[in-house]
Amino acid sequence: MSDVPHAWLLRFLKVDSEPQLPEGTVRVFRAAPQYLSYRRVLLGFKHVLAIVGAVMAWVFLGRIFANVLRGLPATALVTSILFAVEVVAWLGFLVLVVPVSFFVVRLDYELRWYALTDRSLRVREGVMSLREKTMTFANIQQVSIHQNPIQRVLGIADVKVETAGGGSGSRSSESDTDTQEHLHEARFRGVSNPEAIRDAIMECVRRHRDTGLGEPSELATRPESGAAAPSTLEAAQELLTEVRALRGALASGESAARVTPRAS
Repeated sequence: MSDVPHAWLLRFLKVDSEPQLPEGTVRVFRAAPQYLSYRRVLLGFKHVLAIVGAVMAWVFLGRIFANVLRGLPATALVTSILFAVEVVAWLGFLVLVVPVSFFVVRLDYELRWYALTDRSLRVREGVMSLREKTMTFANIQQVSIHQNPIQRVLGIADVKVETAGGGSGSRSSESDTDTQEHLHEARFRGVSNPEAIRDAIMECVRRHRDTGLGEPSELATRPESGAAAPSTLEAAQELLTEVRALRGALASGESAARVTPRAS
């Protein structure tokens, strides 16, 4: 963070310039440099759309105001005031909003990190709105890689981690600027080694579950259905044999009881 200017902004926002890694951290991943370019491209595209929309709206409103103000005695004064307001608005947007927005994107890139501990993963991101999310390996159900066309060109991707309880109809955050990410998912955004991160997470999940703290280990300790089936079948056959023998004995007793009176 030494190359990022205006460190006073971090102090003002109460944001640590260095990540506070959780206890037991084994690996730390960072977003790739191409991710910063990716965010800048998206932000620049949004600013261009905003400028085009503002120009079109101003031209449309300018024609309406021109027709309304035509013939009024103070037309020149009102026109000058509107022109001054327009100049101030454009200067504020170009001199203040655009540089600050790009500066915030740079800070967000510098302060973004992803950590793997011996029991969980943690994602830390955001500057204006700081967000930290922790997920235990025992609850992780799926790890997937997402990559849009721009990311494919830049050689980066997002690693999406989902836990139990999300549901198929849950809301998923696909945008890099969307802060309303679902509670049951976390994303390693803009990484250049998504396959390595996915494999590292899955290895931690398997190691964690092998210790007896996960659902697959419980399934492994249960007897297989194929092994249990012969025992159940043998027990049923033995019970059937005993029932048949008992029925035969009862039938023989009834026959003997019928024959004895006739003989007397």
